[in-house]
Formats: sequence, structure tokens, C-alpha cells
Amino acid sequence: MFVFQILPNLILKLNKIWGEKITLKLIDLFTKNQKFFYLDKIYDFDEKNSVSRLTILLPGKGCEWALKTGGCTMCAFWKKAKKIGQKFSGDDLFSLFKIAIILTTKDFPTNLTIYNGGSFLNEKEIPFETQLKICKEVNSHPSLKKLFIESRVEFITEEKIKTLKKKLGNKTLIVGIGLESQDDKIRNSLIKKGLQKKDYENAIKLLKKNNIRTLTYVFLKPIFLTEREAIEEAIKTIKYAFEVGTNEVALETAFIQEETLMAQLFKEKKYKPPWLWSIIEVIKKTYHLGPVHVGSFEDEPSPIAKPFNCCLCSKKIESILQQYRETHDISLLNNLTCNCYELWKKEIGN
Repeated sequence: MFVFQILPNLILKLNKIWGEKITLKLIDLFTKNQKFFYLDKIYDFDEKNSVSRLTILLPGKGCEWALKTGGCTMCAFWKKAKKIGQKFSGDDLFSLFKIAIILTTKDFPTNLTIYNGGSFLNEKEIPFETQLKICKEVNSHPSLKKLFIESRVEFITEEKIKTLKKKLGNKTLIVGIGLESQDDKIRNSLIKKGLQKKDYENAIKLLKKNNIRTLTYVFLKPIFLTEREAIEEAIKTIKYAFEVGTNEVALETAFIQEETLMAQLFKEKKYKPPWLWSIIEVIKKTYHLGPVHVGSFEDEPSPIAKPFNCCLCSKKIESILQQYRETHDISLLNNLTCNCYELWKKEIGN
């Protein structure tokens, strides 16, 4: 859409004349109220402090793996991306990226995360030329230090990584890879990830060789696992990921999105999201191994159910987990209690 390609310069001018609020209303008119960027705080282990992060949600063409196979059993992100992204060209995607950059420059974000509902490195989802333009822009940005992207391992090639890194200059590139589970059956039969451990290990090795940082996604509570089994598998997977050489781990906790097998089982009362206590248990058992982040429970499409304890403590525990995301202060997770804690312990057999 040509209009998106002329918007960045127009927005830059409007922002100076009318301010950000009116400019954002204009953006809403063109994006039909689809939120495609936001700022938040995360803990950065290099800085040893909380930093400002800009997250941009680029509507690529949708995850190619999902388009071919139906995707992972818990994931509906790609459906939203596919629905929105079909009308966007590479130039449109770069224009949306520029708009987000322009409207947040004065906030001085140090970290940039790009999610596109699939693999950033897949040229069918985001054209390679657009990938390069984004990296070049990050290189010249006054405050950004790090760029985080996600990719399936089959799109991670040495040639591509070296080219992108050259465009980034002295900025840090971090690549997120979804391992989910170290168990082959759980990963490929229950989650339907379509990933061999050897390919994951080779990707980590290639990225380390080229001085690219890596983050590995670990999934808490795939379908057909009990609460105890889910906790144990997440702990095993985090240990394995660090042993292979990942720099960081993100613990992604199951929440229910419509139009997934997980949602179907949830409605049939054959599955429920994990307890918040289970998240805390995994963190406490693994934080000493390396940086273990905790993913949020909100995304697009909006979940219909998410991790929960009880009506008395869930909001408090969610708030504490958010503080942990921003500080990685493990002491926040000590000495927490509620009557439901005993119910959780009973369910996991403690």
C-alpha cells in the first residue's frame, strides 16, 4: 500500500507540529486500531539493570511451518499475522517499522524486539531486502544497542547471518529459537514443532561461531502432560538448552488461544493452563543456570484462558512475576503463600 510508504515522513512532520497523541490517532486510522508497537521494561543481563525495550509487531505473511502443516498445537499467532499481513509488501513493513522508530526515538529504547508471527529470517515472510534495511536502520539509531528476532532453525544460514551482522555494525543481534521441549515425542508429536534436536544444536553452534547471541524458548505445559510432568520437562529442557550453549532462555507458559488444538481440549475439560505456582517452581529450580526470562500471558489473538492460581492470589502473583521480569530478583519469589498453594502441592504429588 503506497500510503504506508509516504507515512513516515508525514508522521515525522505531524509529530513536530501536533504532538504524539494526534499523530497516533492518525496511525490508528490507517492501521484500523491494530497495535503494532509498544514500549516496556525488561531486565538486561549485560547492563545488569532494567532497560527500555521497543517491541514492533510486523505483520509478515505468517509462519510458513504453520501454513504448510497447521502449526504448533498451542499457537494461533500465525493466523493473526496471515490475516493482516497478506496486504503488506516489504516496503510497507519497513514503513511500519520506521513509524514505530520515529514515534519512540525520544523514549531512548536500548533494546528492539521484532515479532512477526513466524520467522524473521524467512524471506517468504519478510523479504531479505527489508531485513537488511531494518538492520541498517538499527545500526544508525542513537540509542538502540540490541536487536532481537525470532527464527526457525531452517532459515538460519551462515551467509545470511554474516550479511545481517555486517549491516548492524557494532549493535548486538540476538536470535530466538523455539525448542519448546528436549523430549522428541513431546516436541514433535504433542507440540508438532517439526524440529530435530541435532538441527537445534547446529543452529546454536553456528550462531555462537559468528558471535550472535541466542535465546531459546522453553514451553511450560504442552497438552497431555500432567502438572508435575510439565514442570519436570521444563526444568530438563532449560538445563539442556544451557548445556548446548544458549545464552538465555525464555520460559513461555501455556495460555489458550482460539482455533488451536489446545483450545479444543480446554473446552472439553481435558486441559487447563498451568498454575502460577508451577512457573515459580521452574524459575527457582533453574535461575542459577543462566538468564531465565518469563514470557507474558498476553498476545494476539487474545487468550481465552491463562495461568491461574485462585481468585485470592492470582493478581498478586502476576504482579510479582512482572516485577521479576523487570528485575530478575529471585528473592521476590521466596516466601509466597496462599491456601491454594497446598492444593497445587497436592496436584503435583508433593
